Amino acid sequence: MTVQEQRYYSVGFNHDTCPLELREKLAIGDHETELALKSLLMSESISESVILSTCNRTEIYSYASNFEEIVSWFAQLRGFSQDELSAVLYKFVGESVVQHAFRVASGLDSMVLGETQIFGQLKNAVRKADSIGALGPRLRQLFDASFSVAKFVRTETDVGAHSVSLAAASVKVGERIFGSLSNVNVLFVGAGEMNRICAEYFVSYGIQNISCSNRTLSRAKDLAETLSGDYFPLSDVAHKLEKFDIVLSCTGSPIPVLGKRAIEKAIEARRHKPILLIDLAVPRDIELEASELEDVFLYTVDDLGEIVNDGMRNREGAAREAEKIIVERLVQFKSQLDRKKRIPVIKKFRKRGELIVQIELEKALSSIAKGERPEEVVKVLSRAISNKFMDEPSRALNNDSTGEKLSLSEALERLYGLNKN
Repeated sequence: MTVQEQRYYSVGFNHDTCPLELREKLAIGDHETELALKSLLMSESISESVILSTCNRTEIYSYASNFEEIVSWFAQLRGFSQDELSAVLYKFVGESVVQHAFRVASGLDSMVLGETQIFGQLKNAVRKADSIGALGPRLRQLFDASFSVAKFVRTETDVGAHSVSLAAASVKVGERIFGSLSNVNVLFVGAGEMNRICAEYFVSYGIQNISCSNRTLSRAKDLAETLSGDYFPLSDVAHKLEKFDIVLSCTGSPIPVLGKRAIEKAIEARRHKPILLIDLAVPRDIELEASELEDVFLYTVDDLGEIVNDGMRNREGAAREAEKIIVERLVQFKSQLDRKKRIPVIKKFRKRGELIVQIELEKALSSIAKGERPEEVVKVLSRAISNKFMDEPSRALNNDSTGEKLSLSEALERLYGLNKN
């Protein structure tokens, strides 16, 4: 498969096209990404790939000859039929992939319009692909441009200035349930980027009683120390759950880390004092059945997304400005790609010219060595070079039978400035 036959492709799903129940089944966890990329690149039609998987989206960006193999691979990976998967997938080809990547990096395709976390998540996805050799020159060029566009959008617009983050939405829900949050005890289960952002927001809001738990205790300790909080291993969460009023969970576990029975025991020990459970993980960390318990308020990432969207009007104007920037940068990117495509042709053209000159020059030098007059030799040399350059274009114009004579004529006029005479 030649590079010329390949194009940018992207397939994926997000919070708009795929419900949470299905997103958690289709998500590709961090622990799976490396093997997934390697198996994806085993296809002869795919030369480069990047996998982006977050709580709100899973997307595969590839430089390939078709997207059917990507969809087929994805379906096999998760045990779905291609028809089932296609019902929730969006598919982009060519320049639409570029525009989509620009929008994703800039936070314009996020549940929280203008949020910045996706920028870091996309960078990590690109870095991981690069580390195992799945990132090639084409996708590198695409994502370098995407990051540049995202930075420019944030500098030139207020698209993220009024965004209501998931952390802010969590605080809003907490205030509805508990009123003042100054004395609530909060537990963060998981020590990844999402929980770090939420925890820092809680502290900035004035919430001080914070604890952290994680499967790797050192990571829980590192996060807790930045918050002046407590920490303990994930295995202790079920036993200590009763002490906390708000629990935010976001781990990479493929199965729930908090079950209904453990939550039920905690509620009994709390004498039915309410507990707010916020599950930001995909796949989910908290068994959905826990929402059936009295005095338990369980919110998923999609539930918070509805709260976030209440503040959308404040950001619509900035978003329109950002979309204009993306369209402008898309035109620039296409121009860069076109220039790169022309470089090999220009090199071949120059090489052919140099070869013609070299052959005719050797003939001319040979003629001079035989004693022919230099003036005559130079005249023959110039005519020979001129004829060789004009021969093939002239024959192409005279013999063309494909209806392209007009375009060939216009190309010659433009290339050699003939219409200026």
